Amino acid sequence: MRDLVTTGPFLSASVAIEKLSHGLYFSSLLMETIEKQKECEFELQMAKITGDLDLVKQCEADLAIIERAYTITSMLDFDDSVQ
Repeated sequence: MRDLVTTGPFLSASVAIEKLSHGLYFSSLLMETIEKQKECEFELQMAKITGDLDLVKQCEADLAIIERAYTITSMLDFDDSVQ
């Protein structure tokens, strides 16, 4: 599945491009998650103000999932070494 150049003068450039693309992808996912978190926090505040207990429970569950996603992401080992 990897189309990465494994030998020759373009190895370091190929590795750098792959790292850049992964970094951009994960940055995009992180921004998406942050936006979803902000949206959930706003909905939670509105649900508390209106007294909608079902929506409060749903928003709290959504925020717990997002928090777990942050925790799992922080445990990932991003290997920066070139082999």
